[in-house]
Amino acid sequence: MTVLLRDNARVEIARSIYRDVATENDFLYFYIGRTIEWDDEESPETPVDSGSYNNAAHRNTLFLKRVQTGDIVMMARRIDWAVDTIYDSYDDNYSSDYAAYSGAEKLSLADFYVITDSFNVYKCIYNNEDSESTAKPTGTSSSSITTEDGYIWKYMFTVGASDQQRFLSPDYIPVRKVVNAGEPAFDVNGELDSVTVTTGGSGYAAAPTVVVSGDGVGASATAVLTSGVVTSVTVSNAGSGYSFANISFSSGAAAATANLGGTETDTTHQAVENAAVNGTVDRVVMLEIGLDYIQDDVTCVITGDGENAEGNVQVSEDGLGKINSVEITNVGSGYSFADISFVNNVGNGVGATARVVLSPYSGHGANSQKELFATAVCISTNLTNETYDIFIGNDFRQIGLIKNPMVFDTSTNFQATTGTTCYVINVSDHTKYALDDNITTDDDGQFTVIQKRDLDSDGTVESIYLLPIIPIISGSSILTNTTQNFTNLSINSVTEPEVDNKTGEILYIDNKRYITRSSDQIEKLKAILTF
Repeated sequence: MTVLLRDNARVEIARSIYRDVATENDFLYFYIGRTIEWDDEESPETPVDSGSYNNAAHRNTLFLKRVQTGDIVMMARRIDWAVDTIYDSYDDNYSSDYAAYSGAEKLSLADFYVITDSFNVYKCIYNNEDSESTAKPTGTSSSSITTEDGYIWKYMFTVGASDQQRFLSPDYIPVRKVVNAGEPAFDVNGELDSVTVTTGGSGYAAAPTVVVSGDGVGASATAVLTSGVVTSVTVSNAGSGYSFANISFSSGAAAATANLGGTETDTTHQAVENAAVNGTVDRVVMLEIGLDYIQDDVTCVITGDGENAEGNVQVSEDGLGKINSVEITNVGSGYSFADISFVNNVGNGVGATARVVLSPYSGHGANSQKELFATAVCISTNLTNETYDIFIGNDFRQIGLIKNPMVFDTSTNFQATTGTTCYVINVSDHTKYALDDNITTDDDGQFTVIQKRDLDSDGTVESIYLLPIIPIISGSSILTNTTQNFTNLSINSVTEPEVDNKTGEILYIDNKRYITRSSDQIEKLKAILTF
């Protein structure tokens, strides 16, 4: 039995991950883990796909950051336009019998589209009989674009500013789909939608300056006063590229929070999708040029399950009557297959054969993700220090992706933005604890000190984060620091973990050289999954 897993199946697998995140069918998180040193700190060990390695990764997980809709996008292979390069023409019939100029024997491997330095993406409909591309395609017309070098291009979309900043890589380009009814929005999260005033302050004689900070650029807003109180904030520029944003004021006690969102896919992309015509005839490829045909005597007939496709036959002027090409004068519509034949009116031309190249059935530009074979997803988010869950003051060596971890000691999916897998104990004397110390309890629990925090901001460290090895501890437990030989350590209180570190499916593991986090630090977490 012969089985084929089509490349478009890989696109659908990638799309299903995006869709599950967007619709909250599943909850995906980046995790950070492992404070334990590698045997060679300059050369981290290679992850192993085994049950025991998976279990160790779970045990070493420190905290999680949720992947939101704006943190994930589908990706296609990046092909940059460069002058004097020969690109492949789009062809629905590439195979071992009809290979592309590049040698690709299927469309997904052919270099049939490009991204320019303007971040516009174009599909090559015709490469002027394998000629070099000397004129960069430009413009965003929904119609075909013919450049002076004879190439015919189809504008597909523009990679937006947010996507350039967060997802574009040397190897992949982000590819989005305009919203369809009933589907999640494939929009760019990362703009400042609105600001919610949480504390209005008082006594303002003039509106304070609103300061927007975060990992994006360009957002700005102004405060609105009523009787000396900040009652609202108006966004004047949404900016782009934000995965988080903080709002502060130049003076006074007012406070506010940022609400991020995004605009729908740009209007030019939407216009391309709306203008797509299903099942058109792109061009005709001559297989045999024949002999003895007469210009304006021979005609072509295009048959198939569509309608209205027409073309003009071009015969050579060398006296041999060869059919050089067929110029499509009407691309027609509705074709899923088409054949072409040549008919003499009075002449005796013989031997010419050709094949028809058809657009995707939904039309060029109708679905860029499918048409450009977006078989990867990129997940990108930033670690900041806005909540007590966030791990700081120690180093880590492993990041990964985990799906559907559970709330500690429940069977409920964890859904919060961040979460810790650590027990947090409140102590009177933090000097008895140091990072990575081994802690045991009098009831046979075992833990590792992960971080020390001043959670109430009074200038005194009182909270110790303990990563569970054997998770047995209570408020009455007596602790021993076996690393420093401190005994009879009491605790004031204990807070259970938010996340059960034995739950969830780890999908991706990336072992790194150690990274030390500080309170003013931001890291970008980024993973590209290919299918």
